[in-house]
Amino acid sequence: MLSSWIEPAAKRYGATIVVITGMDWQNVFSPWPAPGVPKGDPDFKGESPEFLELLRHEVIPQVEQTIGVADNADRTLVGVSMSGLFALWQWMVCDTFSNIASLSGSFWYEGFVNWMNIIDIPHKSGMGFFLLGDQEPKSNVKTFQTVGQNTDAVISLLKTNDIQVRFDSVPGNHFADPIPRLERAFSALYL
Repeated sequence: MLSSWIEPAAKRYGATIVVITGMDWQNVFSPWPAPGVPKGDPDFKGESPEFLELLRHEVIPQVEQTIGVADNADRTLVGVSMSGLFALWQWMVCDTFSNIASLSGSFWYEGFVNWMNIIDIPHKSGMGFFLLGDQEPKSNVKTFQTVGQNTDAVISLLKTNDIQVRFDSVPGNHFADPIPRLERAFSALYL
């Protein structure tokens, strides 16, 4: 389904879309170690710093050389769920990506909103797009229920620091309508 969306979307938005897969999702997108969620799941290992270095120093240069993208490319990182958490975390610690989209970002992650409150939010000339399904805060998992208020807190912090932000609340739960949600993100960032 996603693979048939990529080529037409790239043409529609005038962007090169690169999909990176095959990672240990729970660990490379977790910024620091934390207990597993839901209770009983394996703990998060907190491997985002290492993954970000791999992405910045190996993956991006290799991909951009292969497809002929200039060194000073305007990059956007789009992430869903844990990779949506990673998208915002890396945006706060480096300038590799000008824009981000965090779709159903896992802002319930232990300590994340507290971390956002104590760091110096960097100036960003790009845009952050955030999307959350209206049913996500109604999860049966208590920790996940904080995602709505935590998303609001994150967006408020970014706006307070003069970062251009757009937030869309859409019908559905965490897994609903992935392609229409990607369309919203790309439309916000590229049209």
